[in-house]
Amino acid sequence: MGGVLEVLRSINSVSVVGASPIRGRIGYEILANLVRYGFKGEVYPVNPKYREVLGFKCYSSPRDIPGEVDLAVIAIPAPQVPKALEELCGKGVKLAVVISSGFRERGHVELEERLLRVSRDCGVRLIGPNSAGVTSTPARLHASIEVLPSEGKVAVVSHSGAVGGVAIYELQKLGSGISYFISLGNSPDVSLEEVLEELAEDPYTDSVVAYVEWVKEGRRFIEALRRLSRSKPVAVVKGGWGKASSEAVKTHTGGIATPYELFKAAAKQAGAYLAEEIDEAVEAAEILRKLRTSPRMRRVLVITNSGGYGILTSSHLEVAGAEVAPLTEDLARGIALATSKEFSGVNPIDFGGDSRAVEIVKALSLDVLRDYYNLAVVVYVPTSAETPKEICNAFRETSEVLPTVYLVAGGGSTAIARCVSGVKPVARRPSNLAKVLAYLWKT
Repeated sequence: MGGVLEVLRSINSVSVVGASPIRGRIGYEILANLVRYGFKGEVYPVNPKYREVLGFKCYSSPRDIPGEVDLAVIAIPAPQVPKALEELCGKGVKLAVVISSGFRERGHVELEERLLRVSRDCGVRLIGPNSAGVTSTPARLHASIEVLPSEGKVAVVSHSGAVGGVAIYELQKLGSGISYFISLGNSPDVSLEEVLEELAEDPYTDSVVAYVEWVKEGRRFIEALRRLSRSKPVAVVKGGWGKASSEAVKTHTGGIATPYELFKAAAKQAGAYLAEEIDEAVEAAEILRKLRTSPRMRRVLVITNSGGYGILTSSHLEVAGAEVAPLTEDLARGIALATSKEFSGVNPIDFGGDSRAVEIVKALSLDVLRDYYNLAVVVYVPTSAETPKEICNAFRETSEVLPTVYLVAGGGSTAIARCVSGVKPVARRPSNLAKVLAYLWKT
């Protein structure tokens, strides 16, 4: 058997043990999400209470399933899980995802150890228990209780299912989606370290967002993170910073939280981007995978329709290490001529609130910009004079001569960000952009 991602890419049959026709039950949501996301393989619901669930024949026991099962998703009371996995042994199961909670995180260590023994005796890889499920876009598989994701190139790996769901939603807000979602749960078998190792070579993934509460193997984690960071951007969020939150990790996923300062040093040493919030991690992963610029390029041109927001953004950039270099007189004249707009002649360039997106982006196409700057940042605050669609079209259709990030804020900015981020780097907060660039400049 190959790695976990290799298995997830080639799922042709799924059994949902604990399937239910009752909306809101975990067994219903997982089965319904399989259908909604477009899974085309065989589906085998298992529940002795029902003959049919959501149009699928329902089996009383895993032993009654007529065909082979690639993936088993188990959502039944914890004490029944080991027996259910034993009954799946003869069905060719490659991977089992246990949604059920009530194992080590609740003090039932022996029950989790028994489950692990069964999985090893059967030759079945185990995700969970206490997982929220998995997604594999290559297999059109969403066997999870989390929101339906959009298809994309970002892998989300999380000890917490709900935090992973937040990452999926934040990606959708930026017009992006996932290659995989893996909710690790207690992870006595399939570990964070193993998944990170596989993602370094995965052809369906351009960047990674990881939510980490604890680390099983410190050295392996650092090496996996280092190898991954060399091949694609990875943004990491650590859960459990303080005393109370660290203690909460034990009752959440059953692990012992790594001290934050130690974790932070290890993540930075490995070359990962360390975020404090999920939205920041998502934004960083999206910018880093789309922005093509050298870490040494710090001369930044800021173009805006809002003097105040342009100044605020420039302040953050300068603190991060940017050189917001002044315009030469010749360059200022060239920009004014290209845009047919007057401005103060300084950087950041403030074209004023009466300017339109289609006008100010003309400055980005001037070849002469390469002689003075390495990066452009467009800071735009929409007004009622333009629709989000008009602004989006102006940004998407521009041929920039410099690597460019579009920072949008204010009314309509969510729709603009979702539209533009599909093809170009977009930031939502000046502080997030500054942190991403500081990370680039220090790598």
